[in-house]
Amino acid sequence: MQARMVCRGFAFVLTAVAASLCLAQPTDQKRPWKGYSILGNGHLTAVYSDDNRIGSRGIQHLYFKDYTADYISSTSFQLAGSTAAASHVGMQNFFTAQTLTPLSDVRCFVHPDDAIVLTLRATGVGRPYRFEAQLRKEIKTDVPVNLTSLKIARGVAVAIWSNGTAVAIASKDSNDKVSLSGSSVVMTGASSSKTEVLIAPASSEAEAVRKVQALRRDPDLEATAAKFWEAWMNRGILPNFPNNTAEAAAYLEAYKRNLYCVKAANLNGQIPADITGQFVTNNMPQLYPRDAMMCARVLLETGHPEEVRQVIEFWANRKIPMKTPGEWYARYDAHAKAVDSGSGARFDEPEWDANGYFIYLLAKYHESQGAWLADRKLIYQLGDFLVHHIGKNGLLEEGGIVEWTGYLPATNMTCAAALSTAAKLARQFGDESKAQSYAAASQRISAALPQMFDPSRQTYADVRFTGKKGPNGESLPGQPNEKTYLWDTSANFGVIWGYPKHREIELSNLFYLKNTVKLGGGMQYFDTTDPGLAEYGHAVFFFTTAAASQYQSLYGDKARAKFFIAWMLQNANSYGLMPERINLDGSDVSPASPLSWCSAEFASALLAWSKL
Repeated sequence: MQARMVCRGFAFVLTAVAASLCLAQPTDQKRPWKGYSILGNGHLTAVYSDDNRIGSRGIQHLYFKDYTADYISSTSFQLAGSTAAASHVGMQNFFTAQTLTPLSDVRCFVHPDDAIVLTLRATGVGRPYRFEAQLRKEIKTDVPVNLTSLKIARGVAVAIWSNGTAVAIASKDSNDKVSLSGSSVVMTGASSSKTEVLIAPASSEAEAVRKVQALRRDPDLEATAAKFWEAWMNRGILPNFPNNTAEAAAYLEAYKRNLYCVKAANLNGQIPADITGQFVTNNMPQLYPRDAMMCARVLLETGHPEEVRQVIEFWANRKIPMKTPGEWYARYDAHAKAVDSGSGARFDEPEWDANGYFIYLLAKYHESQGAWLADRKLIYQLGDFLVHHIGKNGLLEEGGIVEWTGYLPATNMTCAAALSTAAKLARQFGDESKAQSYAAASQRISAALPQMFDPSRQTYADVRFTGKKGPNGESLPGQPNEKTYLWDTSANFGVIWGYPKHREIELSNLFYLKNTVKLGGGMQYFDTTDPGLAEYGHAVFFFTTAAASQYQSLYGDKARAKFFIAWMLQNANSYGLMPERINLDGSDVSPASPLSWCSAEFASALLAWSKL
């Protein structure tokens, strides 16, 4: 099995490299899969796509400061006499989306001074162009946000919404004409060697206009952005590929694109699970503690502690409601409120694995930066909650990564490792009683892990007492005599988050390789007897595939690790980013394309493999 998989993996590496360097817009073929690029700088985030399989064009979502309001629904350039659709879409570099037609080259990037820049390079200088930005007149969330003013002043269009946000839109060339059409801003002029449109969100009209004026004085906006983003990337840790080959260049570019995607999704510590519109609460992107902390781990290991600080401080904020002391809700809306509405998993499904992630991140951040980002009271609350919720069998029963209450290997391994860490921290803080309590709890969970090992299939499995969920997606109570083993490839995250390698996880990975690798190299997520969940859980997921690669890099086989990386690269979206999943029948990709967590785990997998 291993030899067959490795040979097949190397066979499509060249295909994957070619796909990563090629921007060809697919017509009838599926790969690269449809999707979006994520562009941002920590203060604003834009979702951009000219993929012709997606209805809208250009910037389809724009967020500023947080994810509570989405200000733009589309942007587009048109050249006089041109009706050709995009022939190529992709990334011109890791921070710039690019669309090519026979007559134009359109690019979009985020400038460090909190602005989006869209550029048009036309074949033949002087051809008339038209640019349009469609603004959202009414932003429907739990608190409606309305466009209250749209005007033109000194060649700059300024939109103001009822929440106080202002967006200035202008051509860099003040000679171009700006006009209004309903809630759209339209710019026209004669194309030059490079026509540039500026979109600058701000907290006031005056601030937005000042940004545009400053950007107009920048002699080379692209060069300024390139200098800033290359410096950000180079401050971190880059994979080291010894051979200067096209394959190595493709892997490095893929690493940069996906890591930048995670950075771009961070708005002051908020990293939603998805920004494309699949997972929303009251029409706002959802905030999962889990997904944000998963991304933070990768940002920390890749050498970007500032973003990690923001994530940790966001979730340590006492204003964020907890379900009980020491227990976050599974998800929140963009106001950081726990709300019983929205798509995806239930907001109140117990996800105690977040406690383990947070303790790990606090300790690792302190280890690398020498600072504590939360007080010991919070650490003790999180640790005490886990101690007090260990069952009589020595295990934590909760929803975890799969959002379905049961005994999950990943949760129990992650929390056992975190409690061991918490014991060391308590001892460091001089609290021997806490230290002994956490150490004992960690050992108790570790001793109970074999209860989640399915001896008939020789793999870790989620242990449940009912084979389906309730009508509202809630986990149902069951009886002990209804015990059901269901495989779940997310068990690898337990090891990634610090639990030691051991026999059962080795055997589990052999089971995964033989039974859950589908579509030529991707890994399924979890098994279920619930028909409503089977289509989802049996799909091929990128974060479980990336976790399998990381496990192989840590403890297994370098060729296997590369096999999974090559498959992900071959199945990236049209911007080289990682979707959430591909349907098991290969018919389509998830609307969440990319998913922030998937891009993060892909970058982590590449970095881990490069160290071997």
